[in-house]
Amino acid sequence: MTARVSLQNVTVYYPMHLDERSRSFRYWLASHFVRKEERRRYNFGLHRINLLARPGDRIGIIGRNGAGKTTLLRTIAGVFEPDQGKITRYGHTVSLINLSMGMDMYASGVENIRRRAILYGISDKAEIEKLIEDVSQFSELNEFINEPIRSYSSGMLARLSFGIATAVSADIVLMDEWISAGDARFIDRAEKRMAEYLGDDKIVFLASHSAALVRKWCNKVIVLDQGEIKYFSDDIAGGITYLHKLLELEA
Repeated sequence: MTARVSLQNVTVYYPMHLDERSRSFRYWLASHFVRKEERRRYNFGLHRINLLARPGDRIGIIGRNGAGKTTLLRTIAGVFEPDQGKITRYGHTVSLINLSMGMDMYASGVENIRRRAILYGISDKAEIEKLIEDVSQFSELNEFINEPIRSYSSGMLARLSFGIATAVSADIVLMDEWISAGDARFIDRAEKRMAEYLGDDKIVFLASHSAALVRKWCNKVIVLDQGEIKYFSDDIAGGITYLHKLLELEA
């Protein structure tokens, strides 16, 4: 089936007295046993979101701090369950929201590659070994690939995590900001690898504060404000102008 992401009237609430981690599936399950009066003490994380993304759509998500950008990504990823509405997702999804999430700091680089491969549904030993070779070459960790990653610098961990995430085939790619750790040479290599990785047929969601990144990587843009889509178009410049007007009104 062709890759697709559809959100229909999706609403996500945040309890006013809890942080965003409480929007996990475990909290969603527990919330069904909370009295209705308590459930009304919520703020909107997302409010009646409607969108459809097809192969080739590279959608930039912009907005002021707290607009709901990361919440939208995590909802699409399945980390947050909608309180209302429906989300449909077809295709293998890879999240670059938090590259090091799920890493075992006491395991080696190679061991973490193997574990992540299994999480991505790769069970063939030959395919896993190929993945290890690819990530090792890209990350240029040399002998450190066999050392516990707790000994890595932030740049080394970024190279490993990014290498793993972009070595696995995906139909839907979720990104929050961009690679910030590492030197200029690594960032340049990461951009080239990402360009090859994305190709022309993937669905991409990129949440960013950088208008330049959105212009460079996206062909559509969403402007979020207080959890609502205020603008959704292939006119990138128009979306950026719209956001600037919102920021001027706030000032």
